Amino acid sequence: MPSPKRLDPARSRAERLGALIRELRLRKGWTQAELGRAVALSNSAISKYETGEKVPPRDVVESLDKALGANGRLIEEREQLDDNPDAKWVQKYIRCESTAIRIRQLSGLMPALLQNEEYTRIILEQNLPLYGGDLGEKLDYRARRRAILGGTDAPHFSVVVGEAAFHTVIGDAGVMRRQLLDLVEASTKPNIDVRVVPFNGAGRANELGNTAVFDFRDGSSLVYRAGIPGGFFIASPGHVKQYAEFYDRFHADALGEEASRMLVRKVIEEKYPCRQPSTCL
Repeated sequence: MPSPKRLDPARSRAERLGALIRELRLRKGWTQAELGRAVALSNSAISKYETGEKVPPRDVVESLDKALGANGRLIEEREQLDDNPDAKWVQKYIRCESTAIRIRQLSGLMPALLQNEEYTRIILEQNLPLYGGDLGEKLDYRARRRAILGGTDAPHFSVVVGEAAFHTVIGDAGVMRRQLLDLVEASTKPNIDVRVVPFNGAGRANELGNTAVFDFRDGSSLVYRAGIPGGFFIASPGHVKQYAEFYDRFHADALGEEASRMLVRKVIEEKYPCRQPSTCL
């Protein structure tokens, strides 16, 4: 006898949201096509939302709520989908980024806050089969994160990144060239400090992992350590101090700002040279 299917609370909530959309649509006497026209979507999209096969993005839920006269019921039901551990740590991380006055990060990968839109899209598309979700919603979320560093109350962002991140090809040589040029440009901004641990850094780049120390206006700090899935936060002052000191050691041992930019430019010219000058940045 086959073992029973494991219950998926997120799926059941998605189906509940879909059932509510269908109930409200039928109450108005609309077909799926008519509801689709009201919110500029296809009837097949409406069908997938109603069966719970797909979860509508928040902006779509807002449009559906308004069109169906739901008075916020759909929005409230959609928010319940975020009531799970994975979503909660993501929301907490975003709050940390948006409220911190200083962010200190160790990264073995291209820092998410400094990825351009093209590079980000390819990363998210590659990971979609593994992590799921809506690509458009993920891109919007990343764009809002990037905007944090350009705001009027932007935090100071200091990152130590391993050179290996520049040799892991995402997309093609053109994508990498544009991303690294954007990284160099970002590093010249007054609130952004990029330091590189080169391959010849006695193997220390392998220790970087992904760690962020958030410093807040009230004097408190919080540490985030990446994990699979999600990650975890550390609030204990003693442990936060240890991670801050760990970051400071890497920062001191990494190349200086200008030397880091020179290394990135060297990687660009050696590994991602401009083959057609008329079309390259």
